[in-house]
Amino acid sequence: MKKYVFIQNEPFYLPKVLDKYLREFADSTAGINIQSVAQGKRTVLGTAMDLYRLYGFGYFQWKLRKYICKKVAAKVVNDWIGSTRVCHSVRAVAMKYGIPVTEAVDVNSESFLDHLRNEGVEFIMSISGTQFYGKKLREQTPKGIANCHGALLPKYRGLMPSFWTLANGETEGGTTVHFVNENLDDGPIIVQKHYRIWPHDSLEDVMARSKDLAAEAIIESVRLVESGDYQTSPNDAAEATDFTMPTRADLERLKTSGHRLR
Repeated sequence: MKKYVFIQNEPFYLPKVLDKYLREFADSTAGINIQSVAQGKRTVLGTAMDLYRLYGFGYFQWKLRKYICKKVAAKVVNDWIGSTRVCHSVRAVAMKYGIPVTEAVDVNSESFLDHLRNEGVEFIMSISGTQFYGKKLREQTPKGIANCHGALLPKYRGLMPSFWTLANGETEGGTTVHFVNENLDDGPIIVQKHYRIWPHDSLEDVMARSKDLAAEAIIESVRLVESGDYQTSPNDAAEATDFTMPTRADLERLKTSGHRLR
């Protein structure tokens, strides 16, 4: 089964997830499309400003410094020196396994659809992808497009599920791999994995745990789709909860529940 990966250009957790995936499926992966970190219809700058207003100076500048360090390390170690012993970006992981990369393209454009057809792509795995996958793209992908979402769907559809899980005082979180349809986070569920949330857990703890489980869920899902011997679970819209960008009031609620950002 010829595969393609759509993945967000996030340097903290996703290089590790992609590395685990490619260890299993590099030989049958035709390419990797790297998508923007921008949330929803926002630009990257707009996303950054919204996060600054949400988190405040302390956490934002700490996260920004880590982001810049990762970007510099990726440029120097992975791009200039050419070493992939430690991969600081998803592009570096792709280079490690010799997988072609596309970036800054509209995956619904005719030229990209032609590219996927020419490569014989049968299945697409979206890992925290940030683009909408249109009807033509879905119809020309015979084994389907699967998306990995950091929550126990149908609960917590939409943006920043790890944040909302903590803000709402949940004692359990999870990761869901589901097929993509015309609605956001709405398709049938292939694999779902759970983790326990402790009162001392921070947002960083929960995001890291979610991404660890994501790699396991993705690999299991791809193997099931390859085998053709699997059953999906309903992603019931009647039970769905949808969330967008949090506010400062939501952050205070997260802190009041006993959790912290890091």
